Amino acid sequence: MCNGHTLSFNKIRLKLWKQFSNLKKIDKFLIDSLVHSQIYFARPDELNDPFDCNVDIEKSLRKAISQSSSSGRQTLETLLNNELINEINKVHKQIRKDWGVFSACSNPKVLNCSLLWSHYADAHKGLCLIYAAPSTEFFNVNKIIGGLPVKYGFNQLTEWFQRLPANEKIYNRAFEEIFKTVLTIKDRCWRYEDEWRMIRKTSGIVSIDKSYLQHICFGLNTSEDDINLIRKILIKFKYDIHCSRMHRTDDDFGIIALDID
Repeated sequence: MCNGHTLSFNKIRLKLWKQFSNLKKIDKFLIDSLVHSQIYFARPDELNDPFDCNVDIEKSLRKAISQSSSSGRQTLETLLNNELINEINKVHKQIRKDWGVFSACSNPKVLNCSLLWSHYADAHKGLCLIYAAPSTEFFNVNKIIGGLPVKYGFNQLTEWFQRLPANEKIYNRAFEEIFKTVLTIKDRCWRYEDEWRMIRKTSGIVSIDKSYLQHICFGLNTSEDDINLIRKILIKFKYDIHCSRMHRTDDDFGIIALDID
């Protein structure tokens, strides 16, 4: 990398949650993931939000410079050095094509969010997979470089640039931190997801121990055939897991998960 800097991404601090959840449509991909006990790390350029992992870094940097005081402006202008910003843009393009992102919900109240069920679980016809948080060993074995919550806002990257301290060697830290930020920020309209994500340098399928999957909850409109199919798979492949199903409550829009016998 330029200025003698090596992009290692080995120091992203992990933030592990007690559990995380995935709402899914019941299809062949979901079936395969249960049969083989796998999760999928999508390439950033595959994500459903075109802005996700795709903030214009140079534009945000220039905006931060225009809004900063003289001391902060000098620091940020160091990053705008042509050789460095070109390298940043080059690496960003590579990351969007090659890296992998696994997205989940970190909020334990996810089951009660009808909006999430509608968006990600096939209009309540799908299910929710609830996992225990992976161990540090899982991160190491699968070369996962970060487990972090998503931050929501309108100008997250611009504001991050503005918070950088004055330091003539700021690029040594900022080069990696820029990408950690870009990969874990989203527009404020996505805040209802309470997203948590794992990041690794390659996309694709990753095997996960069956013990991590602790609970499966079916939606309001999941068919009996689909419920029976999933439960047969869980038995056949020896999952130690309990199942529930969403039901309406006495509230106008309330839903609650009740265990299945």
